[in-house]
Amino acid sequence: MKIAIDCRALRKSPSGIPNFIVSAINGLASENPSWQFYLLSNEPFHPALLELINKKLNLQIIISPLPFLNNISILWLLFKVNKLIKEINPDLYWAPAFLLPPRLPKKVKTMITVHDMVFKQYKNTMSFTNRLIFEILHDWSIKSADLLWSNSKYTANGIAQYFPEKKSKAIFTGFFINTNIFKPASLTLTEQQELKTNYNLQDNFILFVGTLEPRKNLSFLLSLLPELAAMGFSLLVIGAKGWGETKIEEVVEAPGFPKDRVTFAGFVSTDTLVKLYSLATVYVSTSLNEGFGMPQLEAMACGCPVVSPHNSAMIEVVEGAGETVKTWHSEDWIAAINRIIYQRSKYVELGFMRVKCYERKKILLDLNKYMLSQLSNNVSALY
Repeated sequence: MKIAIDCRALRKSPSGIPNFIVSAINGLASENPSWQFYLLSNEPFHPALLELINKKLNLQIIISPLPFLNNISILWLLFKVNKLIKEINPDLYWAPAFLLPPRLPKKVKTMITVHDMVFKQYKNTMSFTNRLIFEILHDWSIKSADLLWSNSKYTANGIAQYFPEKKSKAIFTGFFINTNIFKPASLTLTEQQELKTNYNLQDNFILFVGTLEPRKNLSFLLSLLPELAAMGFSLLVIGAKGWGETKIEEVVEAPGFPKDRVTFAGFVSTDTLVKLYSLATVYVSTSLNEGFGMPQLEAMACGCPVVSPHNSAMIEVVEGAGETVKTWHSEDWIAAINRIIYQRSKYVELGFMRVKCYERKKILLDLNKYMLSQLSNNVSALY
């Protein structure tokens, strides 16, 4: 089978979705040595991600920009991919970021990975540019795809709810992180102290990872900090500034807010992130909605227990392995964090057990079966 893959996401710095795409490509290529994979992009991959890609004979990277505005990836998707697909003539085109290009040859089957239903549920929290792009391609892509890969049961239910007329009747559900990367880091006392000094951390600190945009609801977590600081905690926020009104500045600039107990670190390398997950006392998310909860799973894989809201896909990822909070009352969140502290070793072990439910090899084997069953009418795709 020949599979062409939209790899535009690999141009950017390593983060959740790009790391997932690389891990999926490596796994699929290893499990299916007779299949050919074509990794398409308008610009070269980020060096750190390129280094992670297994250089196998059945992987071919194709960087083919437009002759103009080659750094605007949506134009490449709209006007260049169709030409590349005609040249490659694949059996399947996979869009890991769930947007399909128009005018693909009818004989080429399509698969998209759907990561959330934010465009349907929280459209107003998206940037104007993303909203415009999604208005054009999002719904059409999901309705048109021959195969649908959902990252969670929650997202799969959203697809079924919002797109009852979709072409693909069977939805594959499964997701994973790269546990070769996300695992407990062995840090010397010197390394621990360097991290604490560099990020102005107390011995006990809370970690948050995510883009600073309204849906992440970081302002609520910040509102807990005065009480948490009195308990001896500091807060480390990892993530690039996003879009929209987050109310972060309003909370931080309020009289009496303990500014010295919060650090906004922006983007950090994957290696540093793993060390911070491993060092943190607890990972806390206060997001309004998540299609999966990748930072939560990464944290658990690194031995960091998790507190999350009892909503969306965070229920299936965290409940029973960490603490999920059903209200937005500050006392309930403080109580959940305290439960983690008093039984931390128990929650660490529960987290490790939960990560095993998202084992890459099994999920990709199940994905193979799904792909072949859905492509069974296309005889050439089976070989």
